[in-house]
Amino acid sequence: MQQTRLRAAIAIATLALVAFAGVANPALQPAPGVSANAPPPQAGTVRRATDILVVRVPFHSRAERDRLAAEWGAVEVETSNGYLTFWTDRAGYDAMQAQGLQPTIDEVTTHQANNPLLFGQNSPDTFFGGYRTVEEMQAFLDSKVAAYPTLAVKVNVGSSWCMNHAPCTVGGFPAWNGYNLWSLHITNQAIPGPKPVFWYDAGIHSREIATPEVAMRYINWLLDGYGTNADAHWLVDYADIWVMPMLNPDGHHMVEFGGNSPYLQRKNGDQNNGCTQFPPGNGQLGTDLNRNFPFQWACCGGSSAAACSETYHGPSAGNEDESQAVTNKIRSLIPDQRGPNPTDAAPITTTGVYQNMHSYAGLNLFPWGWGSNPSYGNTGISPNDNDMRNIGAHMAANNAGGNGYSYGRPPELLYPVDGDTTTWAYGELGIPAFTTELVGTSGGFFPPYTDVNGLWTQNQGMLIHLAKLARQPYLLTHGPDANTVTVTPAQVPQGTPAALTASINYAWTGNTFAQNVGAAEYYVDTPPWAGGTPSALTGSFTSQTVAVSGSVSTTSLAPGRHTVFVRGRGINNYSGNLTWGPISAVFLDVTTGAGTPTITPTAAPPTLTATIVPNTTTPTAAANTATATAVPNTATATATAVPNTATATVPPGNTATATQSAATPSRTATLPPEVTLTPSATATVCPVRFSDVTDPTAYYYSAVYYLACHGVISGYSDGTFKPFNNTTRAQMTKIVTLAFNIALITPPATATFADVDSANVFYQLIETAASHGIVSGYTCGGVNPTTGQSEPCDSTHRPYFRPANPVSRGQLAKIVVIGAAWTLQSPTTPTFTDVPTGNVFYSYIQTAVCHGVISGYNDGTFRPNNSAFRSQIAKIVYLAVTSGALCSNP
Repeated sequence: MQQTRLRAAIAIATLALVAFAGVANPALQPAPGVSANAPPPQAGTVRRATDILVVRVPFHSRAERDRLAAEWGAVEVETSNGYLTFWTDRAGYDAMQAQGLQPTIDEVTTHQANNPLLFGQNSPDTFFGGYRTVEEMQAFLDSKVAAYPTLAVKVNVGSSWCMNHAPCTVGGFPAWNGYNLWSLHITNQAIPGPKPVFWYDAGIHSREIATPEVAMRYINWLLDGYGTNADAHWLVDYADIWVMPMLNPDGHHMVEFGGNSPYLQRKNGDQNNGCTQFPPGNGQLGTDLNRNFPFQWACCGGSSAAACSETYHGPSAGNEDESQAVTNKIRSLIPDQRGPNPTDAAPITTTGVYQNMHSYAGLNLFPWGWGSNPSYGNTGISPNDNDMRNIGAHMAANNAGGNGYSYGRPPELLYPVDGDTTTWAYGELGIPAFTTELVGTSGGFFPPYTDVNGLWTQNQGMLIHLAKLARQPYLLTHGPDANTVTVTPAQVPQGTPAALTASINYAWTGNTFAQNVGAAEYYVDTPPWAGGTPSALTGSFTSQTVAVSGSVSTTSLAPGRHTVFVRGRGINNYSGNLTWGPISAVFLDVTTGAGTPTITPTAAPPTLTATIVPNTTTPTAAANTATATAVPNTATATATAVPNTATATVPPGNTATATQSAATPSRTATLPPEVTLTPSATATVCPVRFSDVTDPTAYYYSAVYYLACHGVISGYSDGTFKPFNNTTRAQMTKIVTLAFNIALITPPATATFADVDSANVFYQLIETAASHGIVSGYTCGGVNPTTGQSEPCDSTHRPYFRPANPVSRGQLAKIVVIGAAWTLQSPTTPTFTDVPTGNVFYSYIQTAVCHGVISGYNDGTFRPNNSAFRSQIAKIVYLAVTSGALCSNP
């Protein structure tokens, strides 16, 4: 976790600090006309172990509960036991008593909250024992894109408040410039849509640090399991899954300030709303993003108008940068399917599901968020309440793979909310929308990192089920589950049938639509919505749970891996529709007659030995796919169109910020990729692997695999990449020409450079780059400083290219900037101490810095004359091609 190491100094300096939750304390609210702002905490302020008090306040009616929750900023702990939970300090506790309340201190949780080191998180160079920083989350997404380029795309949906109002400064800590809001779009790009959308975000309340970690484990399950888990496989093939692990990166960055005593910042980084307080302190700056969404905003006492309150809803509906970005993106993915009136139900054909994850109440919640709303029908029950309640019951049911949590609307189990994400998603778009509150473990908001795997396991089945429902959730929840789908044997010779068994089940706890099973069927390779052919399964259809079986013929199945889809339905229809339930799947491997499979499960990418033998290749642009058929020194391939949707991490001491840029113009190139990819009808894991590029946290890891999987770079015959070797000028020319999809020219009859003729393997590439002004040569008559050989002039005084010389860091910057066709920047103040304004590479280096693709060393230098490592080139070209930031410098 390299970025975590960068926070070591902060963590050490703040190890004595104890996180403090600021609350909107009515006793401390000013009279009308008096400023609500208290001075920000001073740098070096130390909060002792008695700062945090976790208190329980009993209530005597729902109205009193709702009033107290809004006034004092209750934390997300179930209220069905008759009390609200608050994190406060002694002053807050005393104010509660002065107001006539009866707070009691939860001694166990208070002790845990003030002693996070009890859980063994005592290393000063980690963020609370393993939790990822914002930068590390972004690096994680980069690593998944690099490993699965045809299945995952990193998409920038917008910018955080601090990025749009940079820099942000809080509490005496170092300023930061905000973050892009990244979501990972997971789908098999080789299978066309439209596909149903499942949107899943986490981290909207930044102190709830376990939620992004669970989201990243869901990403792992989908992508790492694509070749080994049939349900992961078909979901990636036939759904558009969007996972946003961190919706509130500025807030999370503030939580990180505390190191191993994380700060309890809940809201975003908005510092213009009238509050400047920051934990430790009473109250906190920012807007509660989960009260800022633009549907019935601030309607019903479920949020606060006090800027320092933890539930502050912001100055206007959907005004915050983060809520605008998310709503705009989801609107572009999912149509509005519900009428404008309070009683308009979304139709049975509605498609799409929304999931938002919080902690630590242990609940599954669904709209409406309010208890009553006079401006919107005066009822807390939505028109689709029955269907969403049934989905919520399935999310909870232990005997259906659920998480075991309680389920219901927020006023039933927690307290009213308004302006929240799920009420917006359902109210505006009509899709079923759910908030899952991870269950509380030791540590409250900050459970030990070792607890995260358990939280993922607890919620894995629920998340998989929601994705399965996304095609038609309101209809599919009326159908039964297909469980324990099995083929025996799992691998059979072609022509030998395989036995298929499954359990079709309505009898899970809380199912209000349970009925007898009426039928079951299976499909091979092509599911029903894609026009597949059904085959009936047999069973005794007289109960709510039926064991079904059938025989899968393999006579007409080609040798290889096949997917078998199974579903069941009830005996009764719903609104004129057959009640088919969600699908479950299993793999069946068909072998040749000799019993040897012709393809193997893609549990892990096969090891590939890269070669640098020159080939002849004719690629054409295509969307996110790469195939090649290799013959000696010749290949025909489909080159991948490079999307502008990813960033890479940078080495310690370097800083590179990237935002999505306009798409690179399409260009056709003809060039030999030095990596041959196996043809496949469907997307597969990129097989390229290097034995010396194995650390996903390395700054060059994502870049190397992204470019290698797209045929831009390659390795050596021994299977290595040699990331710290130098790169020649010829190799650099090839990489940039390929990466920017520059169309190769027909070389001139006379070579441009005296030392690069038609026999040189890089000849056409160098001539192409030279014709575009990307590279140039050296005046003849000199001496090659690398070889010591003279460079005599011929009759036409052609220059020399020096193709085997190492490319310098300054040359690298120039070649990339020209290749990207960026406008040169020449600021009056240099970025690096060793690149003054008069340096020949000054404008190119400053332009690359402006676009966020290069950085320097910790001592403030760039070292333009140093040779560029292969790893550095990979990172810089990767950033330039995929996500070069829009440059705003004058």
